Amino acid sequence: MNNDYNLEFCFKGKRNYVHGTDIYNKVIKNLDKNQIIYSNIDFSFHGVSQENLRISKIKPLDEKNLKFVYKYKNKNNQQEVFYATQDNSSIDCRYEYDEESISTLSQMDIEKQEINLSVPTSYTFIENVVANNKFLLEQLFPQADGKWYFTRLQLHEKIDENNIYPLRLLFKNNFNFKLTKTEISLNDKLVGFIYFSLV
Repeated sequence: MNNDYNLEFCFKGKRNYVHGTDIYNKVIKNLDKNQIIYSNIDFSFHGVSQENLRISKIKPLDEKNLKFVYKYKNKNNQQEVFYATQDNSSIDCRYEYDEESISTLSQMDIEKQEINLSVPTSYTFIENVVANNKFLLEQLFPQADGKWYFTRLQLHEKIDENNIYPLRLLFKNNFNFKLTKTEISLNDKLVGFIYFSLV
């Protein structure tokens, strides 16, 4: 796989920024297309982008330009690190996204601080996770003032999109709303964690 490449996007729903779910899906698709063997994937988001993105193994000198970082362990158990910056090419397309339909199909348990999705949706693993985690946080912290942003994802292994149900999210920690941590399980197996921030 080339160490430098471009990612092109369409805006999701009514948003005017590149959504973290689309970033994850594009990166994973690129890894799979290039038959990369990977595990321990880690996405961290550092800024919002209104433009398409350029991926490089070279860290930008000006960190204000850094939009996200992703890491994984390759087949030799060595860590690979990639950095994303805006590439100054505008986004001129948009597509529909009904995230509320995901939480509508899910079962919330406020007492256990979890949400479960057993019914297949038309969306991907990460879209299901992000939509349900946002909904879970909104129910757990209805007094929270601000917007919830998907800020980090840690996965122990490659996710099989054909085997993502039942999906369970269990809230774990709230670090003063600067970061929240939620456990992700598939088929009762812990596969990783997702983090949100309230901005």
